[in-house]
Amino acid sequence: MALDTSLDLLTFPAPTLERVPQPAIQDALQYFAPDFITIPGPRNPNALAAIQEAATETPFTYPKLGRDGNHIQHFQYTSDAGLHEATDSPSPNATIDILAVQNQATLQHLKSEIESDTRQTASEAATYLFVPQLSVDWDPTTLSTTLPNRKEIAAISALLPEPVTVLAGGQPTEYYHEWDLSHNGSAVTVPITGLGATDQAQSKLARYSCTAHGTVAAEAVDTKSFGLTALNGVGPATAQRLRNTGCRTTEDVRDLSVSELTDLPGIAQQTAEQIHAHAEVIASGNPLVVSNRTPVKTRDDRPPLCLDIETDGLSPTIIWQFGVYDPATDTYQAFVETNDPRDPASVLEAFTTWLLANHSNRTLLTWNGHNFDYQHIEQFLKQHHPEYTDAWDGMWTYDLYKWAVRDGNALLPGRTNKLGHVARALGYDPTETGLTGAQTAAAYQEFMRNPDDSGSEPDWDRHKTYCRDDCEALWHVYQALTDAPRRDMTDSGSSGATGQQAGLTDF
Repeated sequence: MALDTSLDLLTFPAPTLERVPQPAIQDALQYFAPDFITIPGPRNPNALAAIQEAATETPFTYPKLGRDGNHIQHFQYTSDAGLHEATDSPSPNATIDILAVQNQATLQHLKSEIESDTRQTASEAATYLFVPQLSVDWDPTTLSTTLPNRKEIAAISALLPEPVTVLAGGQPTEYYHEWDLSHNGSAVTVPITGLGATDQAQSKLARYSCTAHGTVAAEAVDTKSFGLTALNGVGPATAQRLRNTGCRTTEDVRDLSVSELTDLPGIAQQTAEQIHAHAEVIASGNPLVVSNRTPVKTRDDRPPLCLDIETDGLSPTIIWQFGVYDPATDTYQAFVETNDPRDPASVLEAFTTWLLANHSNRTLLTWNGHNFDYQHIEQFLKQHHPEYTDAWDGMWTYDLYKWAVRDGNALLPGRTNKLGHVARALGYDPTETGLTGAQTAAAYQEFMRNPDDSGSEPDWDRHKTYCRDDCEALWHVYQALTDAPRRDMTDSGSSGATGQQAGLTDF
C-alpha cells in the first residue's frame, strides 16, 4: 500500500449543520472536496436535510437515523472507483473500509457479524470504525479515564486482520490516543480519534486525512471561515447586511462594485476594497499582493532555503528534527535526533554546522518562524552552543507568514492561514502521512518517556516525510506569491518604486 493512499473525510456535527447557513455548507464542501462525509451527534432531521441538499454527489453516513437497533453501514474506498457501499464480498482492490454503527450497542452486533464471516473487510486495508456518540468517561476523583465498550472494540480490532482505527463522535477533534486493550488474553492497541461532536464545537467542522495504514491527521476549522464571513472585514453583522442585499456567496460579493459595498452601513472605502479584493481571491483561488513590497531579499541569485522544525511541544525541551529544502538543487536535508531524546545539543550542532559550512550566504525562509522556529533555534543555541550565536545572527531570516498575513501584504485563498490550507488552496498536492504537528510532538514525547523501548520509537521515515512536505509546501506558497498579481492598496511607497524590500527591517 502506498504511503500517500488516503481518504479525505469531512465531519459536520449535527448541531453545526442546523446553525450554519446553507451557502456556507456548500462553500465548505466545494473547498475541501471530500471523498466522504460523516455526521456525528444526535438525531436531527434538519441536519440530514442540509447535507442532502448540499452534498448531491458526495456519499455520507448518518447512522443515527437508522431504523433498527442493529443498523450498520459499510463503505469501501478504492483508488480507481472512489467510495462506494460495500457488497457481500469485499473488493480485493479496496484500500480503506469504513464501518459506521448506529450506536454503541450496535458494536456487539457488528462483532457477531465479523465472527460469523457475514461481515467481511479487505484483508490488508485499514478499517475505520465510526461510533457516532462514543466519548471517553473521565473520573475527576481518581483522575482516570475509561473507554466505554472497550471489550467490543478490542474484539472487533482483534478479529479483523487489518489495522482498526476508531472515530469517536463524542470526542473533540484534537483528541487522539492509542488505547491498550486486551482480547482473550492478548494485547490489542486501538487508536481512537475524536470527530468533534461536542458542545464546545458546535461552530466547527473537521477534515480528516485517513491513510491506508490506519493513521489519521485531523484539523478543526471554524465555520466562519466559509460563506460570507470568510472574507476579510466581514463579520456576522456585515454578513447579514450583505444577505439583505441579496448576496449569499463570495461570488455574489465579487460581482458587486466597491461603491455598492461602501453604500452599506459601517463599510468604509478601505474595508470595501479589502472585501472586494478578497472575494476575487477566494473565487479565483489566486493570491493577490496588496502592497509594493516583496517577501524576501536574497544575497545572490539563489532562492531561499525553506526551513521547518519539529519539537516536543509548544514550549519545547528539544528541537528533534530540522528539515531544509533547497529549491536551487531540488534537494532536502533532514537532521533528526533518533538516539538520545534527552540530548538537544547533538542534532542542533549537526544542523548548525551544516548550515554555516555550506549555506552561510543563503536566505532562510519559514512559515511563522519569527514566532516559533527562529525563536527556539536562537534560544537553544544560546543554551547549548553559544559559540554559534553570532554566526546565526548573521543569517538572513525571513517569515513568509508574517509578511503575507500579519503585515497585510497579501490576500490568500486558504480559509485559514495555516500553511497546509494555504498551500492546498494554491494547488499544492501534499503527501498524506496521517500526521499533524501535535501528533509529531506527541510521538516524540512518548519516545522521550521510553527511549530504550524500540516499540516507542516514532516511524522516522513518516515523520521525515511530514517535515519535508511542510518545507516543499512553503516553497510552493512562496512561488505563488512571487508570481501573484499586485494591487497596491496601501499607497505607502515606503519600499521604493522597484517594489523591492528596503531590507530586513521590513519585517
